[in-house]
Amino acid sequence: MCENRPVTVEYQDANDASGLRKDSERQGMLRIVCIEGLDRSACGGTHVRSTGEIGAILIRKLEKIRQSTRVEFLCGGRAVRRARADYDSLSKTAQLFSAPLDEIPSLVATQLEAARATEKARRKAELELAVFRGRELYEATAPGADGLRRHRTRLRQASAEDLRALAQSFTAQPQAVFAAALEDPASILYAVSADTGIDAGKALKSALAEAGGRGGGTARLAQGSVPDPALLDRLISRLP
Repeated sequence: MCENRPVTVEYQDANDASGLRKDSERQGMLRIVCIEGLDRSACGGTHVRSTGEIGAILIRKLEKIRQSTRVEFLCGGRAVRRARADYDSLSKTAQLFSAPLDEIPSLVATQLEAARATEKARRKAELELAVFRGRELYEATAPGADGLRRHRTRLRQASAEDLRALAQSFTAQPQAVFAAALEDPASILYAVSADTGIDAGKALKSALAEAGGRGGGTARLAQGSVPDPALLDRLISRLP
């Protein structure tokens, strides 16, 4: 581009055309575009008069596509405007971090890693709390006439991971049955301890089939969904 090589167009019969970068499968007269000392190709497209007219080139993205690479780029005035906008964005980011612009990539990477570590620690604490709450809930639940401690609850929303941790902690104790109905999305979680004689997966699957829902699971823990939250109370009451 900086050499500003001339770009010329000539017409030549396909049988006589030579020195093409890629052989043409067309017959008859070919339109041949030549970049002086660099390229000679059969092409019917629009071209500049010299490479200098292209102006600046800004490569935005390289993407692997099977055995090739897709290149996203801008050129000319658009490349300059985009580069200025990128610089302005980076400068504002550097001001937010009170750091030199060149240090922003490594600084952001460090901040993201710290945020991930914090989120991981938070999730671990939440799961540990769910385990503690499950044990506490078990102690607060009185056994029924058959000796089973049953806890049934209906919730508007809840983390599926936290709810499973709570259910598993509750049913890690003997003679325990845990059932939770979740309104959004309309679903059921059902868990039992190994000594109850109940197969959670079979029991829930049977109840869901009657309610037009879907789901299943293991003998100890099962989950499923129903098409209408209004069905949840009836469904949860049918579980043993």
